[in-house]
Amino acid sequence: MSQSITLYRISPQHFEMLKADPEGTGILNISKEHIVFPQTFEAIRFILSKEQDEETESLIKQIFYPEAYIERKVDIAGMEMLSDDLDLDDTAIYYNHVDDVADMDAFLQTISVEQFHKRYDPQELNKNNIYPSKVWTEEGAPDRAFTRSHLAGEFADLKSFMAAAKLDGDYVLSYVW
Repeated sequence: MSQSITLYRISPQHFEMLKADPEGTGILNISKEHIVFPQTFEAIRFILSKEQDEETESLIKQIFYPEAYIERKVDIAGMEMLSDDLDLDDTAIYYNHVDDVADMDAFLQTISVEQFHKRYDPQELNKNNIYPSKVWTEEGAPDRAFTRSHLAGEFADLKSFMAAAKLDGDYVLSYVW
């Protein structure tokens, strides 16, 4: 099974709806936009964290792993036994507040796609076992994943996504799957 992450842009009004009824509000129904990072977000995080101070590293980590969350109620008491497919991570909706989104966007805008492109080092990613391990390569076919150009493109998409979220004053939800 591969690990991916989806980020969702949610307006403040829809965020309040989600807080009021997390079980009954479909995230896809209220999301303005979403972006998926299939197996690449750990590499993006690693590259962005290079030569950063502890506070900036924490902000970068928070892009993908927010600390704030809305709790979803799961009636475990009503279950005779827990199902093998019960995912307790689904009991929380993790999000970044609009103020954090603005800080994240401000940081991301300080790094150009060209600078990100130059920071990419497939040997370093492989040596550090950045997920998915041992797949990072310099270049390949245009549609090949885990290359310098592929990851730089995903970074450009992240920058655009966060800039739009900041511009609209949106919350950003994060779902790892």
